[in-house]
Amino acid sequence: MKKYFKYVLTVALSIFFVSCYEVNEEIEIKADGSGSYVTKMDMSALLDMMQNFAGEEELKKDGLDKVYDTTIYMKNMLDSAKDLTAEQKELMKDGKMKLQMNIKEKIFKMDMNFPYRNLNSLQQLMSGKGGNGTGISSLFKDMFGKKDGAAEQPATPAGPDMGDFASIYDVTIKNGSIEKKVNAAKYKALTERPEMAQMKQLTGSGMEILYTTTIKLPRAVKKTDNPMIKLSEDKKTVTMKYNLLELLETPEKFAYSIQY
Repeated sequence: MKKYFKYVLTVALSIFFVSCYEVNEEIEIKADGSGSYVTKMDMSALLDMMQNFAGEEELKKDGLDKVYDTTIYMKNMLDSAKDLTAEQKELMKDGKMKLQMNIKEKIFKMDMNFPYRNLNSLQQLMSGKGGNGTGISSLFKDMFGKKDGAAEQPATPAGPDMGDFASIYDVTIKNGSIEKKVNAAKYKALTERPEMAQMKQLTGSGMEILYTTTIKLPRAVKKTDNPMIKLSEDKKTVTMKYNLLELLETPEKFAYSIQY
């Protein structure tokens, strides 16, 4: 893997918890229980921060002044991922990530696509065990961390990632229902972590992580209990938009039950 990937992906991981960006979580559930779990992150607004942090000369040295548009297949990275469980590797093996970066055009996007074969796999993905959660973080730490005898590499962050936010909910998915409930013990454990005090300060400063969840269902929705959820005209698509940082204060506000 070329040097620029180490820099770009390390920066991308670090902004999981330090800055504003937009995330679109797109889930498709087919009639047979299979489907796709897609996460699209638009980090274009953060390129100025990257330029200020690294400097133009450093970016040129690493080749980041060039245009990049590439796809990384997870199956090519899993063999070296020591911290992933067998379950996580199974969830991620058919996934891929598309990375687009163009500093001059202010484009910085990362899209991850994980097909799944059954509702249990989707339940694991939505619980933060793969996809945009702890699985991805562990994978990149293994790939881009310091190797024995190698020069020092940029450190991957130790703070919370998307998987940490997802893990405060117990997700239950069955044929005809999706439920997310706050797990009080996990929420307490997350908010008691030292770095979370800084996250709460970000919320008070007006900073946002705009998060949109869209779920395409095989049948029309019969009932949902969260007023934030919007239904399409045919009631087969549900959409929920919110500021992810608000989960630190009112996680129950974003719990829901959907019957279809």
